Amino acid sequence: MKILWKRALVTGAAGVALVSGVGLATASPAAAAERNVLQCNAWISDDVAIGDCYNPGTQLHAFSVRAICGWAPDAYSNWVYVKPGTSSAIGVRCGPLSTGVGGVAIEYGG
Repeated sequence: MKILWKRALVTGAAGVALVSGVGLATASPAAAAERNVLQCNAWISDDVAIGDCYNPGTQLHAFSVRAICGWAPDAYSNWVYVKPGTSSAIGVRCGPLSTGVGGVAIEYGG
């Protein structure tokens, strides 16, 4: 009897999890599809980390550029908000004690 009771609990919990998961998956497919639709390019030009993003979506999205610096802490740009159908670019330099920009990263959100 104990084994049947344990199996019923496990099966019931799995059924609740499955029903909850199906409800979540069907509740917001459009929101999940447009989480980050920014199309971005990043490059280094004259010791400046540059990021340029285009927003083909229907919602406002934001990005920031991170300069990966040598012997200094990484540098971060301000957040840039990109309206639907437009593009924006921003650049950031490393600090004076750095050996220069070694890489560029785009961060999404804001």
